[in-house]
Amino acid sequence: MFNIHSRSIAFIMAIFCTSPALAQILPKAPDTGTPSGNSTPGTSRPETACPETPKPLTAIVANNGQDFTLSAYPTFWFYVPYRSEQLSRIEFLLLSGNERETIYHAAIQLPNKPGVIKIALPNAPKYMLKQNQTYRWRLNLDCKLDRTIEPDLAIDGWVRRLPMTPQLEAQLKASSALERTYIENQIWYNAIDRAATRYFANTTNTEASQMWSQLLQTLNLPWVHQEPIVD
Repeated sequence: MFNIHSRSIAFIMAIFCTSPALAQILPKAPDTGTPSGNSTPGTSRPETACPETPKPLTAIVANNGQDFTLSAYPTFWFYVPYRSEQLSRIEFLLLSGNERETIYHAAIQLPNKPGVIKIALPNAPKYMLKQNQTYRWRLNLDCKLDRTIEPDLAIDGWVRRLPMTPQLEAQLKASSALERTYIENQIWYNAIDRAATRYFANTTNTEASQMWSQLLQTLNLPWVHQEPIVD
C-alpha cells in the first residue's frame, strides 16, 4: 500500500503539474470493501422543498468518499449551497460499517450564507475510529417547509482508519509538504483536511492557496476554491 512505484510517481507528478488536464487525474479507488458513496445528492424528489442552486451540496472527498484516514477523530469538509433562512436542519451521522450502530450524530449549525463547512468528530473515546475498520458517514439536509420524513438532500461515503506504520511515520517526518505525502499513500481525508485547514487559516498565503487549488482541481472541484468557509 505504501510503497511508491512508477504509477504512484506519475500520479504525484500529475497532481502538481500546472496542466489542468493532468491535475484532474485520480488514482484507482482503494479497496475498502465498500460500495461507492455519493458526494453529491441524486435527483431531487418532486416533493422536496429545496430551491435549485448554481452549485450542488457537495462532499469534498476523493473516490466518492471511499477512502482512508490516519486520524482517530477525522474532519469532514462539505460545500453547502444554502443560507440559514432556507434550511430547517442539517445533521451529520457516523455509522458502523454495517450501519447498525450510530457512532456519532450531531445537528449542524445552519450557515448564514453558502460556503464550506467542516465537521470534526469530538475528541472522546466513544467517537474514536478503530484501526482497520470502515465506517459510513451521512450528511442529511432539510429545507424550510419540509414535507417528508426523509431528508430533502443526502450525501454519504465511507472512511477507513489505517494504522500508522514505521515507514509512513518516517515519510511524514521527512516531508516538507504533508499533503503530498498523504496523497502518495492515498490517505485523502488527511490530505484534504490539512490543505483546507491551512488555506482557511490564511487565505492570502500563496503556498497554502496554491496547494488547496491544486488539490481541488485533482478532485474535479476547482470551483470550491472560490468559496468561503462559513462555520
